[in-house]
Amino acid sequence: MKLADFQSLFQESVLTGAGAADKPLLKKLRSSPRGATPETLLGVYQGGYRLRLADFVSQDHPGLHAVLGDEAFETLIDDYIDQRPSHDPNARFFTTGLPDFMRDCPTWRDNARAVSMALFERAMVDAFDAADETPLAVHALAEFAPNDWPQLAFEFDPSLALLELAAGTIAAYGAAISEEAPEKIEAPADDAVEHAAVWRVEHESAYRQLEPDEYVALCEARAGHAFGDICQMTAFQQSGEIAPERLAQCLSSWFQDGMIIGVRVCSEDQSSNTPSSA
Repeated sequence: MKLADFQSLFQESVLTGAGAADKPLLKKLRSSPRGATPETLLGVYQGGYRLRLADFVSQDHPGLHAVLGDEAFETLIDDYIDQRPSHDPNARFFTTGLPDFMRDCPTWRDNARAVSMALFERAMVDAFDAADETPLAVHALAEFAPNDWPQLAFEFDPSLALLELAAGTIAAYGAAISEEAPEKIEAPADDAVEHAAVWRVEHESAYRQLEPDEYVALCEARAGHAFGDICQMTAFQQSGEIAPERLAQCLSSWFQDGMIIGVRVCSEDQSSNTPSSA
């Protein structure tokens, strides 16, 4: 057997785990001087590889670990490694598929709290890995005349993710990453939801919970709709309009949070287009 063929077999065996395909490889391996069999030696590499993959998942999902508990979390990781083997040399891209796996898998897809936590934590990792952008300060609005305000549209940091989550997800995540003993969190109703924004700012992932009206307004603003249109558009998605004063308060928060990277004036027929940087 050529060295390249041996290396290919060895790599495939480590990636896929123990099985009948190991036989050609085992014939070429020798027992160690201390008496360990080829099966034992190969198993060390196979087991070590799985442990590393499990460690990557654990690092990215402390909240999911807390929601599921040790036993269920270990079972989930085993299922994920078995059914979704890694095909990328960068371990970062192995963990990103976990929420999709959970939503597709009959064992996990009905656990709304766990799936929600996995989605939230993926957004946190994605934001951390996103490219840096330069946020605008709120005084950038001083460059625009008062008459232009209704037609102001905003460009948001590309890392910004807006999420609808199972209620209690954000509190559970905060408790999981806190070094202090978490307070007992009352379990919400099964169909209750909450909303969150996740984005990158100052080289770190940031997040906060959004009130329903701010979530709707932020979705519309990120879609490129003008400031003056958002109040009217949210009336069809809320029990009532968002008052201009409330929308101005939200807008100020988006600037303070470092979410906005561009502002422009758009005409009425352009208000649904994505705004470009100022």
